[in-house]
Amino acid sequence: MTTMHVLPINDLIEHEDTGTSCVCGPTERPVKADDGAINWVVVHNSLDGREKEEQGAH
Repeated sequence: MTTMHVLPINDLIEHEDTGTSCVCGPTERPVKADDGAINWVVVHNSLDGREKEEQGAH
């Protein structure tokens, strides 16, 4: 099993890139690998609000 973290660049805080206890409240998603193994992607949220700006731009 492998875990990959997706982190925001130049955010207001430094994110924890191990585990899922980061202050940003990351979400975990299982991803099935080609060999059938289940890996995890942990997507971190920015604390500077950039997601709201990106959603409004569409």
